[in-house]
Amino acid sequence: MSAMLDNVVSMAVFARVVQAGSFTGAAATLGLSKSVVSARISALEAKLGVRLLHRTTRRLSLTPDGGHLYEQCARLVAAADEAQGALDSAFREPEGVVRVTVPVGMGLWHLPTLVRELHILHPRLVLDVSLSDHHVDIVAEGFDVAIRVAERLEPSTLVARRIGRERMILCASPAYVQKHGEPASPDDLAQHNCLRLGSLGRTWTFRSGRQTLTMTISGSLITDNIVMLRQAVIDGVGVARLPMSIVSADIEAHRLKRILPDHALGEPSIFVVHPYRKHMPTKVRAFIDVFVSRFKL
Repeated sequence: MSAMLDNVVSMAVFARVVQAGSFTGAAATLGLSKSVVSARISALEAKLGVRLLHRTTRRLSLTPDGGHLYEQCARLVAAADEAQGALDSAFREPEGVVRVTVPVGMGLWHLPTLVRELHILHPRLVLDVSLSDHHVDIVAEGFDVAIRVAERLEPSTLVARRIGRERMILCASPAYVQKHGEPASPDDLAQHNCLRLGSLGRTWTFRSGRQTLTMTISGSLITDNIVMLRQAVIDGVGVARLPMSIVSADIEAHRLKRILPDHALGEPSIFVVHPYRKHMPTKVRAFIDVFVSRFKL
């Protein structure tokens, strides 16, 4: 075992010499003396029975045998560097800025609690939050994480993790119901002003028992902002599908009334999206872990 480890060390030293272009440079990188580095290379050549480097007073160059060996040794060193980086990341206290884009409603109603908990757990973490209901290009815009609520996501090179579903309910204001009547079935919605989020499409799917019904709806408002949609419903403009997590207080306060409570609505998924397929930064991992474990819907 000790002989094998000694060979691995010598190969790593050889790779560093080639990368540095000199014994002196490699010695500085490795924190060794130049004589130790030179002795390692000489011992490796003796063991293999080949010359690995042409040495002159001005430069080093690889022999053909040295070139073949270097390809293998470079991969060895790269793998070791990668493993060391992952290990350092795993044990380092999360710090720095995490840029996150979050849907407006989710950010306004739920993110303040998460921000407080994140600060308690990781006080050196800085959260840079953008509230937007647009699906921005997180790589081009420089975001680390996007929280998205959607029926489905378009295929991409990003990593998307579904962490749950958003319970949706149909709502109208008491004033709207008094003026226009309350729908008794999904079919009745054809006679009502149905307001909607543009990102969730023109259809509402209802389930009652084993029956499923999909309605194409229309109305006087299409918006990408759920705060605006909620306010329009409270103001009596029409009927809308809204997240229970956002409007539960409005229902309790009788600002809104739940419509068709016996018909379950389709529930969009909640996704955590990020570009890190390998070596996710510790700060990003910390945010995602807290979001997934603490976020309550």
